[in-house]
Amino acid sequence: MAESLGGAAVGESLLCAAVVVLLIVLAGVAEALRRARRRAAELAAENRRWRALAMDRADRVAIVSHELRTPIALISGAAELLLDGTAGALSPTQHGLVDTIDVKASEVLALAADLLTDAKIDAALFQFRATTVDVRRVTTGIVRDLRHLYPNRITLSARGASPRIMGDPDLIRQALTNLITNAARHAGEEARIGVTVRPNEDGVLIIVSDDGTGMSPEQTSELFRRGLAGKSETGNGLGMLITRRIVELHGGRCLVDSAVNVGTTILCSLPRRTPERDELSADPVA
Repeated sequence: MAESLGGAAVGESLLCAAVVVLLIVLAGVAEALRRARRRAAELAAENRRWRALAMDRADRVAIVSHELRTPIALISGAAELLLDGTAGALSPTQHGLVDTIDVKASEVLALAADLLTDAKIDAALFQFRATTVDVRRVTTGIVRDLRHLYPNRITLSARGASPRIMGDPDLIRQALTNLITNAARHAGEEARIGVTVRPNEDGVLIIVSDDGTGMSPEQTSELFRRGLAGKSETGNGLGMLITRRIVELHGGRCLVDSAVNVGTTILCSLPRRTPERDELSADPVA
């Protein structure tokens, strides 16, 4: 009898101990859940704050971009009229000065577009307009326009079938313009720039190469970094960062191969279809 009472007491003690342990564990789990919910609420609030800041930045950049575009476009138009001789013949010195005005005005317009795109992507305000893009036609038009700014320096190779992909034509134009102008500005005044459009199994490969000053491995690794992307005395470097972001929005990649005093080659691959995009059009865009 005594042994059975003793066994029952031991059993009750073990049960009580198990209940206490279970209660402690449950209390710990409840506290962990409370901390997790509190942390989630803090993160949500922080995300809302950063989103609001990004949207405010995008709004301010949009205003500045708009205010810049109108006067710079007028300056560029006036420079083109002077270069065409509409206002009379220019001396070689005058022609060189006006040509510089024209080039730099175009660079400021491109910078305004890059700033606006960067701010919109950060604020998740960018509207991706996917349609069928004839990459050869788009590239040919860009090269034709840029040859006016950088005469006798840009060649284009686009043999074979004309590659078409699904993408945002305005973004693709912006990315290709940045690639070519970056090469023209950083490779050196005498450097030649080659642009190649080549279809591949996945979509299209765009190659922009130059035989200019090239970059060290350290410079190459920093090319697409914010605030350091190709920054030099000839530019702010934002264009290459925007180019990478645009290519990645299309599901593509950018690769760089460069050597000092040899030149630089930048390869951008764009897939035929962009990831998770439904707004498609059947008509090719030039």
